[in-house]
Amino acid sequence: MAAALRCLASVGGGWRSAAALPAARSSLLPAIGTGLHATGFAQQRPAAHRLRVLSTAVQPYWADDSKPSTPVYTSHTIYKGKSAMAIKVIRPSWQQSGTGLSVAREGVVLLEFANALGTQQYDWQNKVTFGLSPLECAGVLHATDAGQEIAYFHDPNKGTPSEGSVTKNLRISVGDERYKGWMMSITINQSGAKSFMSCPVTDPEMRLMKTLFTYLIPRLMGFDEQFAGPPQMAASNGSPAPAGEAPF
Repeated sequence: MAAALRCLASVGGGWRSAAALPAARSSLLPAIGTGLHATGFAQQRPAAHRLRVLSTAVQPYWADDSKPSTPVYTSHTIYKGKSAMAIKVIRPSWQQSGTGLSVAREGVVLLEFANALGTQQYDWQNKVTFGLSPLECAGVLHATDAGQEIAYFHDPNKGTPSEGSVTKNLRISVGDERYKGWMMSITINQSGAKSFMSCPVTDPEMRLMKTLFTYLIPRLMGFDEQFAGPPQMAASNGSPAPAGEAPF
């Protein structure tokens, strides 16, 4: 350590005496310890965000105050000759609860189906959609891991005077001789008129979907935000701090 300080003390100002080494040590260690003072980043962001930045090599777009507040949309689409299926996400919504926030409504994975109009052209204007809750996403993971079929039934108007006027059935089944892998199909019954769409999915495409589902489930439930803030500090007497005031 002493040798390293002698080398550092010689940079930019010649050799310093041994008496000057404590001052050099105190001026060097903060910069070496945080790595934030040289960039001025510590002065630009609140402490809670600094803790998050230190834990990742690449700062997320939304965590950079220098970037404009721009909505970010992501999706993945599986294209086939006769149809296509898009995978999108609706984030959870939050509500004020005491001094903090709680989840008002969990997010969903939104599946969108569209028929082909021609070569590389799809009728997205007449698409049909099906939203999967976190629990339903877990059901898809469980069934496909076991190589089993799974189906879900939704009534968007359940509990209202229009209940039963529109129903949706999503089915994920193992492929047959024509389509290896899996078959995603949806049936819409609207006022007695039925429509049907399907999209074959290969095993690698299903693996991609399952990887997305695994990543998204806790985030659709809001658990990622629970760990987004600064760490829970121990009490001054050394005992563990309380878990915090939960609004439920």
